[in-house]
Amino acid sequence: MKINISEVFYSTQGEGKYIGAAQVFIRLSKCPFDCPYCDTDTQDKEYFEINNHKYINPVSAEELAEIVLKEFGAGDNFHSYSITGGEPLIHYEFVKELAGILKNKSKAKLFLETSGLITKYFKELDDIFDIMSIDIKTHSEKVLKNLPVLLETVNSLKHTDYYLKLLLPEDNAKEIIDYTALELHKYNIKNIIIQPVDSIITKDTIDYLYNMYYSKNIEARIIPQTHKILAIP
Repeated sequence: MKINISEVFYSTQGEGKYIGAAQVFIRLSKCPFDCPYCDTDTQDKEYFEINNHKYINPVSAEELAEIVLKEFGAGDNFHSYSITGGEPLIHYEFVKELAGILKNKSKAKLFLETSGLITKYFKELDDIFDIMSIDIKTHSEKVLKNLPVLLETVNSLKHTDYYLKLLLPEDNAKEIIDYTALELHKYNIKNIIIQPVDSIITKDTIDYLYNMYYSKNIEARIIPQTHKILAIP
């Protein structure tokens, strides 16, 4: 099985619980979800480039693992490999094979960045990935209705250090906060990271969300996209 890779690069994790960690980002192409706030280029490309070396698309998981290990080493100067997208889990078999190879040949941790919209593979990946960053998408009522399925699934994870990241727009923020706080409480989820869309959030919204989540015994943390503040990839 071969797929297209958008880019592979070394940088700093700019979002979520592991903000500031050095990572090798492996971005897979394509995403079926049309999120209006997405700013990531996930189109198929003829090749991807690392350190002025061009690699022709598509590649197999074995080929990509060999390239990544050759270009970046086995984790001596970074925390983890971040397999991201787009939506990486539309390439589930590829992701599973790639992660398995890197797990065996490297000492770096394995980090998956995914949405909460494809949950059927989470249990199978629980033994492979050290960390899962899982987005709670909020751009439509239909998408939000998927939240109970996501929360039930993550409650079954036993090994991976997962965390949930709520993408919060300023428009209708209070309605989203009300609904998610109730659902998180129902499924006994104790932590949530709030990522303001476009780094826009008012003081009123901040006060409201802290009051709502903490009243449900949920620790909420507001963390913007710091890589954009630092102007790095």
